[in-house]
Order: sequence, then structure tokens, then C-alpha cells
Amino acid sequence: MVLRATSLGIEVEIRRLEGKDKEKGAKIVEEAKKQQVTLLVVGQEKKPPIWRLLKKWAWKRRHGHTGVLKYCLENAPCMTIAVKPKKRKHGGYLITTKRHNNFWLLA
Repeated sequence: MVLRATSLGIEVEIRRLEGKDKEKGAKIVEEAKKQQVTLLVVGQEKKPPIWRLLKKWAWKRRHGHTGVLKYCLENAPCMTIAVKPKKRKHGGYLITTKRHNNFWLLA
């Protein structure tokens, strides 16, 4: 899916890439290099607590596999922002960049 918008000389393009967990980060970074983007924003859905526990357990068994967000932050050729929703109780979003980890943005 590709969405495009142009306003005040700023061009925005939204893409959704599909792939397996191990390939997602590399695929996103490769596409960012190919498109020569200046800002990459990567989002993540909030999963149920039991799913997160199972994912952590499986991750420990695989050792070397880093998450998609972390891979994109470390390897993208441009400024990268990772966005995750915060708990419903407090609202807002957690923003992560190379310099700031889990910065809370109330929006």
C-alpha cells in the first residue's frame, strides 16, 4: 500500500511492507536506502500481555535476533523515529531515536 501527499513543498509517502520477522528490518532499511528518504518513522502495535511474554520467551531462545524497531534505528541511513503507543491509562506515545530512548510524547 502506498499513499502520497504533498503540501507546502513537503512530500510524504506512506508504505506498508510485509515480510517475516527476521526480514522486516532489513527490508525496511533497504527500501529507505533505495528511496533516499530523509526521515523514517516506524510504528509498532501494542500486543496483549500474554503475547508479549511468549515473544520474550521465544526471543531468549534465538539470542541474536534484534527487534525490527531496533534494527531500523541502528542501520537506517537517515534519521529514524520509532513510535509505540503507551499504556491506555496514561495515554500518549513512546518515541525512540538513536539519541533518546522511550521519550514520552503526550498527544
